Amino acid sequence: MLFFVIVLSIPVYVLCIWSLYEPEESFLFLDRWRYKETPELSDIQIKLIRIGSVITMVLWTIFLIVTAIETFTPDPPMFPME
Repeated sequence: MLFFVIVLSIPVYVLCIWSLYEPEESFLFLDRWRYKETPELSDIQIKLIRIGSVITMVLWTIFLIVTAIETFTPDPPMFPME
């Protein structure tokens, strides 16, 4: 399970870092064909995109840590000794 989470975390982190530094480009990713002219994003929209990417990175890191802890925690014995 940990391997799959690590592999899936690579595009998540890449997308979050990209949207942190280029919020307008990441907002228009795969939707640019809809517009004849490039729309202008307000400062609030840019801040919300950046805040969302930081929150996503923090939550994904917590998820990654919890998954690693659960992976390496030994299972309890099936039959407790009395």
